[in-house]
Amino acid sequence: MALLELENIRFVPSAHRRVTFAEQVRRVALEWRPEVIAVELPDTLAEWIVRGVLRLPQISAVCWTNEADTPAGQTRLRYLAIDPCEAVIEAVRLGAENQIPVEFIDLDLPGPSERHQFIPDDLIVDKTGLEDYVAALAPWLSSAEGDWRALARECRMARRLRELAGRHGRVLCVLDIAHFLRVRELLGQSRIADPRGLAPMALSRRPGVFLTHLHPRSLLEVLGEIPYVTYLFERSREDLDLFSETGFDKLAAVQTILKEAETVYRKTYRARINLTQWKALLQYTRNLALVRGRLRPDFYELIVGARGVVDGDFGYEVYELARSYPLQADKGGDLPRLILAGDHGLIEGRENKWRVQPLWPAAPAETIRLTFRRRPSKAMKHVWREQWQRSAHVGICSWPPEDEIQEKFMDFIRKRALQVVTEDRKQVQEFSTSLLDGLDIRETVRNWHTGKLYVQTTPPPLGRCGAVVLVFADEPLGRKGTWRTTLYAENQNESDISFYATPLGEHVVGPRICRTEFGGILSIYPSTRIPDIWSFGLGGAIRRASEALLSAAILFSPDRYIAYVAARPPRRPFRDFARANRKHIVYLPLHMFSASHLKRVRRFHILS
Repeated sequence: MALLELENIRFVPSAHRRVTFAEQVRRVALEWRPEVIAVELPDTLAEWIVRGVLRLPQISAVCWTNEADTPAGQTRLRYLAIDPCEAVIEAVRLGAENQIPVEFIDLDLPGPSERHQFIPDDLIVDKTGLEDYVAALAPWLSSAEGDWRALARECRMARRLRELAGRHGRVLCVLDIAHFLRVRELLGQSRIADPRGLAPMALSRRPGVFLTHLHPRSLLEVLGEIPYVTYLFERSREDLDLFSETGFDKLAAVQTILKEAETVYRKTYRARINLTQWKALLQYTRNLALVRGRLRPDFYELIVGARGVVDGDFGYEVYELARSYPLQADKGGDLPRLILAGDHGLIEGRENKWRVQPLWPAAPAETIRLTFRRRPSKAMKHVWREQWQRSAHVGICSWPPEDEIQEKFMDFIRKRALQVVTEDRKQVQEFSTSLLDGLDIRETVRNWHTGKLYVQTTPPPLGRCGAVVLVFADEPLGRKGTWRTTLYAENQNESDISFYATPLGEHVVGPRICRTEFGGILSIYPSTRIPDIWSFGLGGAIRRASEALLSAAILFSPDRYIAYVAARPPRRPFRDFARANRKHIVYLPLHMFSASHLKRVRRFHILS
């Protein structure tokens, strides 16, 4: 700590709007117990900053306008966001919570803000410690020798720190890492230059300052971290969970976004992300972050990775969750609401529209447009649901393009089942006079030492495959609420189907359109006008809905072979039942088919 300590002053050099440095301030303050906290903020904004800090976790912005701050006298709205992940804001907040005096030691200079400087990912702080990070980085980030604005501010901070160190026993100073070395050097000098002489235009009072409440949708524009990561930091702070060995793990917080979005995705779309997809998602977002010069994925990497590795629905859920900050109210009480979009801003209740500029400039950014399937508003969903509930549901039908996909997939399963039967009947024999159905390479190589050739013959299957039972998710036969029905072919290219699915009308996605998902489906081709199996007595031995579909296939299919696609093979009594009816069940594991294709077949829409 020798570098970060100077007599009775403890420094916490930080990068703006990084949660790792806010955590470091909290750790040092609660461990060292300072008598006074000095922050790199001008005292002309002190009253408004403290008011904004007392509103946390509601996020505010201190705003002011001044023509002198912009070239050619153009009025521009400048603001300081009260970001919980900002180190100096955390220092002010700690002082207010623990009755520790807070001193604002910076100089308020009109004109442009300091330029943004790129710094390495703050994950390094968690691995090496703050002192090693600052020792390696501060010499490269220190202000230039000819920068009189930075020198005037640093002289002001050094003078105020010397005064505070003379009056108090322990002083905690939170400042930008770019000013740390110069301030520390000035404190070691016998005489510090007068900042007013270096910058005579410095303000002793700033008029026109006011506090605003940030619109929830504007938080993504102003917060340094992902808004939901900021929320998780607030929750950890309230739970006093920042004193473990790792403290607040930002990487774990990013992964929490993916996990919680996956919960919503599974509930809304009834789809799961498998282990392979999780591995690819984490690896892809990490690599994308490395390409962009970071060690941990940020907002952009999360959205692109979720959409690219899983699908657009999961990408949208990650996007909605990541940009949310559940603690932010829509209205700020008596405070005006500030709405930001890029470099433009609007304060509700006022006619003026400003070009906005933050006190601490953000990293240069580029606009990348990512498109998602259009989602209806909550009001529109409510109207659609009322329309669906008022309709009599007479003459409902499925969507023809989805019918075609379903029939093609069922036909593919029938061919695959016959292929399995054919492979089971394959015979191998020594070559004599005919190659039959071709040379059997495996058996020939196995007997290579004998110098003999072996050929294979594949007798055609004794029958056709007409019935397909496809089980996505099984359920007890006595469960209430699911939609169970039998639909008949409308033309010669369609099959009779009987299925159980999610309740009709549970997910209304359009005017008189609802989305539902198969739990299991029986398809019999060609159409034989099978009875409705859900009102047909199939016996008391059937306990599961999938068993009812399989029993109906055994009883009503005119062909010998029945394809059964499920996660588990059928029970022994049903194989015996099929044998008694001269049928043969061909079991195909569900995982042998493409997950994306199964998803397309499982989800279908009903038009009323």
